[in-house]
Amino acid sequence: MSSARIAPIQWLRALAATLVLVVHASDMIDHGPVAMTGTFAPSIPNLSVFGASGVDLFFIISGFVMAQSLSTADRDPWRFLAMRWLRIVPLFACVSAVYMLIMHDPLTIEGALMSITVLPIFDGADYHYPALYPGWSLGFEFAFYALVAIAIRAPRHRIATLLALTVTVALAGTVVHPGWAPLRLLFNPLLLEFALGILVWIAWRRGITARLATPALVAGIVLLAVGLSFGLGVPVPANPEFAVTGSSGLVRTWTWGIPWALVVAGLIDTPPSGRLERIVARIGDASYSIYLIHPCLLALLWMVGGYLPTLAPTVFMAAFITASTLAGLAVHHWIERPLLDRLKRYTRRPVIEVAALA
Repeated sequence: MSSARIAPIQWLRALAATLVLVVHASDMIDHGPVAMTGTFAPSIPNLSVFGASGVDLFFIISGFVMAQSLSTADRDPWRFLAMRWLRIVPLFACVSAVYMLIMHDPLTIEGALMSITVLPIFDGADYHYPALYPGWSLGFEFAFYALVAIAIRAPRHRIATLLALTVTVALAGTVVHPGWAPLRLLFNPLLLEFALGILVWIAWRRGITARLATPALVAGIVLLAVGLSFGLGVPVPANPEFAVTGSSGLVRTWTWGIPWALVVAGLIDTPPSGRLERIVARIGDASYSIYLIHPCLLALLWMVGGYLPTLAPTVFMAAFITASTLAGLAVHHWIERPLLDRLKRYTRRPVIEVAALA
């Protein structure tokens, strides 16, 4: 079964994308140009940080689906990396170009170049966000892909090799802090979240998740609720710069990675049924487009927000999530899918869906 046909993976992609929308909408409510009648859910102290955990969920899903893909992939690592670049970068570059035309943030040369390179190869000790700032997480994805490319060449036990490589470089990142930004993404404790996804895949293939689905799901939800309401002992910085430097990797994995991994394990064997599940799966299909396009809507709000009437935070949140989801579905249908179909004509094999974000 391909990862694209595992319905719970698509549901979880939809959830992860929605969480990212929540954190950015929360920031607009607190610091944006639209006048608000108050704050959104002020009684929930870690809501904005919890929304950022959508990226952690994406990383866990990516570890899972990469393991699924690696179990059937050929042994050509360069083709694998080329297919990953073709799957992710063209759409990222297109949306980045649109965003750079309307963005209100200052544009850096390094940020613009990352619209093509994804990895911050022109950065030294200092890290620059890509112009389309959610693309910071794609750098971690490509660091993980490098490990997958190495594991592809393993003569035996490719999944075990990938797991060992991922855990090794993640733990090394707790003591090694390279001066070049791309290496800081590779030697980074946040890669443990990809390893968690691999472990969930191993448990799924061995039938363990089916037997432990309910306790895993309950434990995951309880831990997420605790982290959302009280935290788990250490504050979790939501700023991606802390993730890039490696200073928040273990904290994020402890607070959000492990609970989300348990949720994935608890849901992965759920059979698809009903119209609602199909709708959510469609949103999951478009999660990459949603993830990329929503900053363009935020940029437009910075342009016109002062002319909008005062809004209730809950109304703004609902409207922004709905508009971003619909825009992402449109981009997926009218741009992303046709772009992938055109790319297929120039390759001998399909551009396979094997990433969480894409």
